[in-house]
Amino acid sequence: MPVESKKRITESKPIETVMFEHMHGNVLGSGQREPRISWVYRQELYEDKVAGAQIRIRRAKPGEETREEIIGVDYRGNHLHAWPVEPLESHERTSVAVRLVDDKGQASAWSDEVSLETGILEAGDRLGAMVGPGWYESTTDWRHAPLMRKEFELKAKPASARLYLTAYGLVEAEINGRKVGSDILTPGWTSYDDRLLYWTYDVTDYLQNKGNALGLWLGDGWYRGRLGFRGGKVNIYGDRLGAYAQLNVTYADGSEDVIVTNAYDKTWKAHKGPIVSSGLCEGEEYDARLEEQGWSEPGFDDANWEPVAELPLDVDKLTEPIAPAVREIDRHRPVSIQQHGAHAYLIDMGVNCTQRLRFKIHGFNVGQSFTVQHAEVLEDGELATAPLRRGHQIDRYTSNGEDTFWEPRFTIHGFRYALVEGWPSDLEPDDVVAIAYGSDLERTGWLETSDERVNQLHDNIVRSMNSNFVSIPTDCPQRDERLGWTGDIALFAPTAAMLFDVEGFLSSWLHDLNVETDKFGSVPYYVPYFPLGEWQTPKVQALAIWGDSAVLVPWAIYMDSGDKVMLGKQYNLVVKWIEEVSGYLSPDGVWDRRPGIVYGQLGDWLDPTAPPDDMAKALTAKELVATAYFARSARLASKMASDLGLVQYQDKYAELADHVKDGFISRFVGEDGLMTSDTQCAYALAIHFGLLDDHSDLKKFAGRRLAQLVRDRDYTVGTGFAGTPYILPALTETGHLEEAYRLFLSDKCPSWLYQVSMGATTTWERWDSMLPNGKVNSGVGMTSFNHYALGSVAEWMYSTLGGLVMSSPGWHRFKIAPKPWGPIKDAHVVHKTALGTIDLTWKYKADEGKLFIDAAIPEGSSALVEVGEYSDCIHAGMHHLVYEYKS
Repeated sequence: MPVESKKRITESKPIETVMFEHMHGNVLGSGQREPRISWVYRQELYEDKVAGAQIRIRRAKPGEETREEIIGVDYRGNHLHAWPVEPLESHERTSVAVRLVDDKGQASAWSDEVSLETGILEAGDRLGAMVGPGWYESTTDWRHAPLMRKEFELKAKPASARLYLTAYGLVEAEINGRKVGSDILTPGWTSYDDRLLYWTYDVTDYLQNKGNALGLWLGDGWYRGRLGFRGGKVNIYGDRLGAYAQLNVTYADGSEDVIVTNAYDKTWKAHKGPIVSSGLCEGEEYDARLEEQGWSEPGFDDANWEPVAELPLDVDKLTEPIAPAVREIDRHRPVSIQQHGAHAYLIDMGVNCTQRLRFKIHGFNVGQSFTVQHAEVLEDGELATAPLRRGHQIDRYTSNGEDTFWEPRFTIHGFRYALVEGWPSDLEPDDVVAIAYGSDLERTGWLETSDERVNQLHDNIVRSMNSNFVSIPTDCPQRDERLGWTGDIALFAPTAAMLFDVEGFLSSWLHDLNVETDKFGSVPYYVPYFPLGEWQTPKVQALAIWGDSAVLVPWAIYMDSGDKVMLGKQYNLVVKWIEEVSGYLSPDGVWDRRPGIVYGQLGDWLDPTAPPDDMAKALTAKELVATAYFARSARLASKMASDLGLVQYQDKYAELADHVKDGFISRFVGEDGLMTSDTQCAYALAIHFGLLDDHSDLKKFAGRRLAQLVRDRDYTVGTGFAGTPYILPALTETGHLEEAYRLFLSDKCPSWLYQVSMGATTTWERWDSMLPNGKVNSGVGMTSFNHYALGSVAEWMYSTLGGLVMSSPGWHRFKIAPKPWGPIKDAHVVHKTALGTIDLTWKYKADEGKLFIDAAIPEGSSALVEVGEYSDCIHAGMHHLVYEYKS
């Protein structure tokens, strides 16, 4: 990223991108009346030349002329700038561009425009009804998925048309035979009793000035499908499927038509479609013999279709999304197809992820079927299906004798391998492709090093995140669970924010976390929450780490985004958690009250020394872990209050954090520094959470003891969920860089690179989900090959190995402090911040004893370079630096 010579800003186009809130690109169906505006500078600016910025806002409602305003603003206010004009109304479209003005009054070229259109902001304008099939259905599993349709006439070709769509269950729309949108699993999973997302589609080009037809596919999804382990539960939110559709059509003369779902005008009809049954975990059965050609096109004979029935709906609960939809994010062709018996083929797609197979159907006779079962790994050459538990992941297709393409519609699978049975001829590579799906997040972080194993680990972490950020942050994508476990994301959120822009995605989930906390009395174990298995108690029990998500997730996204407004909205959730747990502490500040669930506290969950069938049996005392995490949460709650100007909470929670810290030291740290739990986890938490910062001798001892414990285990990991994110940072912080690197680069079990050495393409739930002999861990009741929690090591990879360390919220200030060691001689790190892209490359040449750094610093940021004893402050622009360094 070379720096342009010092031209005047009028000679260039200095604005790289413009965006609304945390939404990238053009936004359709926003709920924001006053969306904040951000823009990123393409190059560093020269303050003696820049006088200010101008925002050009064009806006219009359907059928109205466009109005334009140009607002002068401070050019330094380019991050989440407050909406500078009057609020937007429903269906209003606005576009924004930005330019700079120099000290002579000359303006640069305008940036590219970005547009935003609001949705149906007034509940009174939501004119449709929730309607579904009127026929009797079974109230439990394996229910036939319905179709619904309506025909209508338009007086002319529309100038503009918007379809607003949601459902009880899952829905996909077709207009005149064409699928609407590229998203799947719509409307996504929220706490449906509180809010139901509706999505907006531009369907102007789908419609014609004559007969039209709107068709809707419906599926069980999260709304009424079977969810969860121990047999799961069905009909969690209701037992009737329904859809809400509102089509607003605007003509060139400004007049409008509105077509809505309803049961009163007898124009909406329903029929059983070709999806015989569909479950997110079970899979989908499709019978092409039940297809009715042209059902979503005008002129179709629906005389044998039945009228729809209206279902209860509170339109105030319809909510515009702030997170991206679930869409295709990648495609994979088979790396191998092996015959596996008569008409059976075992497919290896090369990578494990959340995906679906799309088949080219040919050569089938009428009534001929094939099935596909999916699994993450093989064991003895066969699909390892035991870890799936109830989630069979089996799809079945029955042919009508016609050649076509088929992909399941309302299910997703976590797999690398698939067994196809019943294929009538040779299965060729061109007959199948895997389409990977995930929430369509903007990528913001990249890391590449001279060690290909490390690069593979980083790829695995990214793939596991993509696989599990599907509408909500889930634990795994394959077995009968797929829940939004709060503990997993509490630990992984900083890494997630480094890899992708997750502000909108996680803020949406935090809204539901807040709602469910109020409803069930404490932060639930997973969100959305419904009582299940051993987790159903009269009142949700407060669990350390899992409950600390109420603090750790808002903090992580605030630090990356610098968004105080969003943090302010989430702070009441922080207060709820801190106030609740404060009441559980013993007089000395230790959290030793046992929750009333079978495990008690979960502690250092999945400690590698724990028996395969007892995940909570960790070496580190649970009350130690709980107290350490609460001390940290209280400290962060104080820091958030400080940034928000909430002095009363700032002082109160700082005192609370000190009290808990003192209790932690008194109860768990001996006078000689030896901890009551002499474990990697205990020392890592004490060091990294700052609990020993006021006792330099204790902290120094803790660092030495932690390093010794790592050496004693022959540089293998001895931590579970609780300690893993912090063991490498704790070693690094206390001057034990060699132990940190040797632990990180070990490929002995348990370790991060052990998984890589075993061929993993995602991160595992257990350190030894697959044993060295190729067998799946005997604890198959809880063995997943696609969990992101242990991928929290990427935070250390970026900060220590990559050398990129955040110093202030929103990356206004950061450190460049690479710490080369051993075989890793160079690294390239990129992070797209709200202010622009940080691009950092370092290379260590041992023979010269020098460290070479190239760093691109975005406008609005500054960096402190720390290499050995050297320290330099650098500002926006491209920098080429050389330092003497000895590894």
